[in-house]
Amino acid sequence: MNPTPETEPLLAAARSALAQVLDPEIGENLVDLGVVADVALHGQVLRVTLIPTSATCPMADVMKDDAAEAVQHVCPPGVEVRVDMDWDTVWSPDRMSPTLRERFGW
Repeated sequence: MNPTPETEPLLAAARSALAQVLDPEIGENLVDLGVVADVALHGQVLRVTLIPTSATCPMADVMKDDAAEAVQHVCPPGVEVRVDMDWDTVWSPDRMSPTLRERFGW
């Protein structure tokens, strides 16, 4: 679902919350790492899709739980948060913010 003037503040708050969540292995936030693939509101369900940094990401469940908890805190009552891992999309350093890529030397 495309953002509307009514939903954009909630989606922006969710993205902001995700920017406070650190990847448990790398120690950088999920947004700058380029792990956040999508944030969308479907009725009363806010869906977050994350792309793991590796196909065997051992901390995927921790990342999902941390993301869900952070986003739930900014949602009004009645909005359910669902976080899914997209195991089919391959993460690459190109997804990272320019600042983080530079810091890591990519």
